[in-house]
This record gives sequence, structure tokens and C-alpha cells, in this order.
Amino acid sequence: MENTGGTKTLLSKFSFNYSIVNRLMLAVMLVVELVVFSNLTNYFFQLDNLLPVGREIATLGIVAIGQTMCILTGGFDLSVGGSAAISGIIVGYLCAPSKLGLPYGVGFTIAILAAVLVGIINGTLITKVKINPLIATLSMNFMLGGAVILISKQPITVNTAAFKFVGATTFGSILFPLPIITLAILYVGFGLMLKHTVFGRRIYCTGGNTQAARVAGINVESVIFKVYVLSSLLSGFAGIQLASRIATSNPSIGSTYGLESIAATVLGGTVLAGGEGNMFGSFLGVLVMGILSNGLVILGLPVAWRNIATGIVLVIAVALQNATKNTQKAG
Repeated sequence: MENTGGTKTLLSKFSFNYSIVNRLMLAVMLVVELVVFSNLTNYFFQLDNLLPVGREIATLGIVAIGQTMCILTGGFDLSVGGSAAISGIIVGYLCAPSKLGLPYGVGFTIAILAAVLVGIINGTLITKVKINPLIATLSMNFMLGGAVILISKQPITVNTAAFKFVGATTFGSILFPLPIITLAILYVGFGLMLKHTVFGRRIYCTGGNTQAARVAGINVESVIFKVYVLSSLLSGFAGIQLASRIATSNPSIGSTYGLESIAATVLGGTVLAGGEGNMFGSFLGVLVMGILSNGLVILGLPVAWRNIATGIVLVIAVALQNATKNTQKAG
């Protein structure tokens, strides 16, 4: 009996420290990636490689912020790619001299409002019509994909200084990218929001135990609605940032963001059932995926290997989550 009690105590301690274990695992994975790729190619650690990688990671990282909040409430947002695409194509269509040629501020505002509208529809379908988040956002993603093609079947090039500001601006002699700074500010801001504000605590409560949250007086529907609006807003901004960085609004922007953002978020320790996770973990998840993708590209491996590697890493992360849950039940 004493041994059983001691085992349960140890299991309980392990469960309690899962978030720390997960972050340590990600840190180890990141170090392994850096060591392996830096030894396989001299180009990997050069600024000419690392800074562009940072810009690429920044776009998915912003999408993952919204995805993290959605998963924390116990849902998903599979329309993040569509939100990014529709905002990116709208800002290009409105601002391109070959199209409407409107001022960038006008195009940016309308594109962001379009993303917010997507979030409002998603939130309404989920909280009022009571459609499962997976189905609601997947359906929305299909509709947005069609809308993007109707607006423009071909990429729209916008090679103006104003259009390229958000995604292509650099600072200093090393040409440090603005998107990396933007990413850092957003992660710090939303991380503090989740940890230190009433709204952040309500997000955790909603995902952790919906019924208990209702009993505690939390308007669960309002929390979920706001989270999906924020997710679409962030995804729309990410799409605009990407279009700005490449000076082109491409209809295919964000086509993989839905699954990639979920993978990064879950890899970062956000539990699929909701209620557990944080922004720092999601950031590490995005970083691990981004470095892995870049390293495989430098080595000349096709995209297929990147997808396989990402799938393996994700399975490991979910398996660790399941093991932790079983440990908690055993304790």
C-alpha cells in the first residue's frame, strides 16, 4: 500500500509538471535541429539564411496565436488559411496600380475588416447556430477559397513602397526584418493577456470545463465568439504581411496554414481537449517546425520529407499528451 501511494505521488508530480516537460522537450528538439543542420551545411547559421527563416516563421507564428486561443477553448479554426488568403488578395486587388489603385491604408483597412467579418460569421455559426467548430470553420475555408479565386485567379503584383512596408521593411546594417519584431510583440502581448487578464482566464476556464465556467458566471458563448474573431483578425493580418513581403497577392496564400498552425500549437503543448497551453509553447512549436522545414530545404530534400517529418513530430507530441492524461487518471 505504501508503494502504491508513493507511485501515485510521483505520477501526480509528473502530471503537474507536464507543461515544463513539454517545453524542455521542445528546447531539446530545437537544439538538436540546430546542431544537426549546422553540421550538415555551413550555410545554415549564416544571417542570409536565418533572417529570411525568421520572416517565414513570423507569418505562421501570427496565425498560431489565434489557433492557440481557439484550441484553448476546445475548438479549432480551420479557416485561418482562408482568412489569410482573402485578406491578402483583397489588399492586393485594391492597392495594385493595375487594379483599383487605392491608397494602401484604405486597402489594408478593408482587408482587415474582411477578416474580422469571417471571424464574426465563424463565431455566430459556432455559438448561435451551434455548429461544431471543426465543421463551421472547414466550411468557411472552402467558401473563402472559392471567393479568392473569384476575385483573382492569378497572382497580383504590387511593387510599391507602401505595400511592402508591413512585410519587407528591415532595420540596421544586418537588415533585421520588421515581421520578426511584430511577431515578438504579438506573442508577448497575447501571452500576457492569457496569463494576467480576466478574458485570458475565461478562455482557460471555457476550455477546461465549460459547465463549471457557466456556473461561475462566465458567458461562454461570448468568450468563444471573441476568440474566433481574434483568430480571423490575426490570420488576415498574417496574409497581408505575407503579400507585403513578397510584393504579390497570391490566391494560394495560406493554403496550408490551418493544419500547420494546429500542428505547431499542439506541438507547443496546447492540449486538444482545451484548457491547457500557453503562447510561449506555441512559439516554440512554430520555431521547431520552421527550423526543421528550412533545414530540410537547405539539404535539398523535397517538400514531401518536410511533411513527413512534421507528421512524425506531431504524433510524438500528441502521444506525450495522451501519456500524461493517462498518468493523471492513474494518479
